Amino acid sequence: MMKKHTTLIALIQLLMAIWLNSIVLTGQAAEPCPPCSCPTPTGNDIFNLSICVDGAVSNVSATSISEIITQIDATQMSSRFSTYEDSVSAAIYHLDLRGLPITLGYSYGSTTLMFAVPSLGIAKVFEGGSRNASNDLFEEYIKNSGKDISKELLRVSPADPVAGNPASIETQMAEGDFKAATSPVYEGLPAGKSLSLDARFGSYSVGNLTQNVFTIPMSYTYTFSNYDRLIVRTPITYMELGGATAYRGNIGIAYRKALFPRWSLTPAIGYGITGSSDLGSLAQIISGSLTSDLVLHQSDTLRISMGNMVGYYATLPISFGDYSVSYNLKNTIIRNGLLFSVPIQRRFWNRKFTIDLFATDTSFFGDALYSRNYQEFGITFGPARATEKQDVNQSSHPFGLGFKYMIGDGDIKGLELNFGYRF
Repeated sequence: MMKKHTTLIALIQLLMAIWLNSIVLTGQAAEPCPPCSCPTPTGNDIFNLSICVDGAVSNVSATSISEIITQIDATQMSSRFSTYEDSVSAAIYHLDLRGLPITLGYSYGSTTLMFAVPSLGIAKVFEGGSRNASNDLFEEYIKNSGKDISKELLRVSPADPVAGNPASIETQMAEGDFKAATSPVYEGLPAGKSLSLDARFGSYSVGNLTQNVFTIPMSYTYTFSNYDRLIVRTPITYMELGGATAYRGNIGIAYRKALFPRWSLTPAIGYGITGSSDLGSLAQIISGSLTSDLVLHQSDTLRISMGNMVGYYATLPISFGDYSVSYNLKNTIIRNGLLFSVPIQRRFWNRKFTIDLFATDTSFFGDALYSRNYQEFGITFGPARATEKQDVNQSSHPFGLGFKYMIGDGDIKGLELNFGYRF
């Protein structure tokens, strides 16, 4: 199967070379730009494009898919190249689509846009009757690109709101499931209902791009008489990814079961949706996870806990407006962490606080992603934990602050600040 796929890629690359050479040999008055000299894009934005016409080369970058495709419309081409004639001049385009190399072009006198992704064995043509119309068909195809291109972008792109980086919805849903099972915000609550509201900001360097993430995590908790807890989380997020914007929202439902005084298990299910018109991305995702929270050591001066989670996260097909996408993404995510809690002997506002130090490792298995592993190290100043998981700690203050540093493969580095209050 692998040999057939490799042969197909080689055949497409050969056909593309023959076609590109036909461009430079057909009806050109000026010295043409041969395929080997038409360079790859040089920009560092999310979308980068190099254009070759009549021996001249132009580079352009953009932060949205619509903006970059507009650069090959007739008006932009004429303003960029004095010799360009719409529907007549041959043109070659090398597009860096969020890290995925794509080749496009028009042969001399043609309105048919040729398109190829050699790494995936994809070759297509778009004929709209005019070059602008053919460009529109290409844009429509990218927005409805199916699982092949969509999944490849998750592997090569540092800026995808779906998966493969710290700002993605898959990563954040897994982190939320883990927190529902291990965070002191939900521990030691008296019987009945309570609400919590957080504000979180994260800034991450991923590859050559910067991600800024603003999240409002809201949650509702109902504590039963046996101190089991039903937790419903509804975080809403706005993201800036290398100049593009994206949004996400999800709901997570967890049941934190206190099996023994020092051990609890938390099954959780979730649903999330994310999208970005700039990135040409839209997805919905479902999840299920199970997390263990075990106290390894307990004393008046130190508490050591271990959290272990395994979860399954999968996308569903989705259509909205111009977009219709099926990622067919399936990942198993494992999170393992250690938490060191040091009770503060002095009270503030007549309430107890704890300083927590933690280290967490997260690994992704299944479909390929840009980043498959990362580590977090942090410190929080917040609510004092109950002595045992089946106890209540009404002297704990509901206010908390946190700081986290992250590193991971794919050259990931990041910082996160968190503020929370429980009502």
